[in-house]
Amino acid sequence: AMGTVYLGKDPKINREVAIKTLRYEEFDPQQVEELKKRFFREAEAAGKLSHPNIVTIYDIGEDYDIAYMAMELLDGTDLAEFCEKDKLLSPAEVIRIISLVAGALDYAHSNGVVHRDIKPANIMLLKNGEIKVADFGIARVMASSKTHTGVILGTPSYMSPEQIAGQKVDGRSDLFSLGVVFYELLTGSKPFEGDSIATLMYNITTSPPPPLREKAPTIPVVYESIINRLLSKDKEERYQTGRELMNDLAECLRNL
Repeated sequence: AMGTVYLGKDPKINREVAIKTLRYEEFDPQQVEELKKRFFREAEAAGKLSHPNIVTIYDIGEDYDIAYMAMELLDGTDLAEFCEKDKLLSPAEVIRIISLVAGALDYAHSNGVVHRDIKPANIMLLKNGEIKVADFGIARVMASSKTHTGVILGTPSYMSPEQIAGQKVDGRSDLFSLGVVFYELLTGSKPFEGDSIATLMYNITTSPPPPLREKAPTIPVVYESIINRLLSKDKEERYQTGRELMNDLAECLRNL
């Protein structure tokens, strides 16, 4: 969705940064202005977030007609690498990560910012063990520019039922997506799959996920109940806040 990511340097303080640009070529000229406006609005909202587990945005701007966002440069890898069956992290480490992401989401949601695209590729595990959530609001910039075409962007594996239905989303949608990530980090497989996007979307909105312990028999039962609650089709039945999820995860760790 976003364009190229560059390594940049802030000359004033000699700090290396990552610079993400907005790619225009896939949009009609009349869409570009609206896209830029949206990009700056979302980037500004995300830029106000200041949390140890959220990627810091230093600057947003436009140069030579290219909109850009300068953010902290991260030394690590995203979680997609740890979703492969032979590279799974320990259950205790997975809980630590999910809990930190839940805390970041709790903070963002209480500041009126919904991520809308929580997936392993947007969660970074740094070499020093820190966790950083990236790309707040970017999904909204891209999706809203294309809604008139009825296109769903990317693979909807991590989307909530309400996102697929095109309904208004709130923080509980992010918690559903985090449930999908949690399931995948523990088992190496996604809770909802399909041989076509239509089947996948049908499964997300109507089918229960395969029981967690069928895929990973050694995982304690309590994990399954937490994940099942996160993956409730009805958002009223999910965890309502990241804080609520963190409390149950802390209890889970005590019982490991």
